[in-house]
Amino acid sequence: MKKKKRALQGESKKRLILKVANEIFAEGSFERATISQIAQAANIADGSIYNYFKNKEDILFSIPEERMENFLSGLHEHLKGIKGAPNKLRKIIWYQFNFYENNKDYTRLLHLDLRQNPRFNQSNAYSMIRQYSKVILQVIEEGKKEKTIRKEIDPYMIRDLIFGGIEHFVIRGFIMGRFPNITEAADDFYDLIFSGVAEENRMITLPLNKLMNLKGVKKGRAKIPAID
Repeated sequence: MKKKKRALQGESKKRLILKVANEIFAEGSFERATISQIAQAANIADGSIYNYFKNKEDILFSIPEERMENFLSGLHEHLKGIKGAPNKLRKIIWYQFNFYENNKDYTRLLHLDLRQNPRFNQSNAYSMIRQYSKVILQVIEEGKKEKTIRKEIDPYMIRDLIFGGIEHFVIRGFIMGRFPNITEAADDFYDLIFSGVAEENRMITLPLNKLMNLKGVKKGRAKIPAID
């Protein structure tokens, strides 16, 4: 019983270190942050951190690993009971927008620090991101089989459009010093993506000025034809 209690306390302390480190890395930068700074903010001794992590980079890579575990488990819950590839794809896009909006410190760290680190591609967190990628690819293939997504379109291209488009939203927000309520744009973003890959030719209307938040764009809705 005592061993179990100590293990729970250890996990709690580890999560605290990750939470504090995430905030410090996001507010300043990974390069300037120190182990002592993290320990002080967590109200623990410097040496205690080394009971859980090898070094500062180990902490950095452990943050997305924990968040991606939560992300993937939450995504699978959200997809339960949803029928049809278009509906699943809409939910996936909404879920990623919403997760980023509700985890701003982590999102900033992921896109402005972790992605720039060449060793991130060998981390467990990156493997989890690849698992998420596979979920999207499976939904796209499902759409091809049920004839809602055009079979000649490369599924990796659709996936990259989704990742790249969402990444643009968040990086643009951080660079400009403001992080908008990006979840509001999820449906419009989905419509923009799906209009180009849908098996059935259709015309959609999109509030492009709302989607891209561009100055000087006239108010109103722009018609976007599906690509043949």
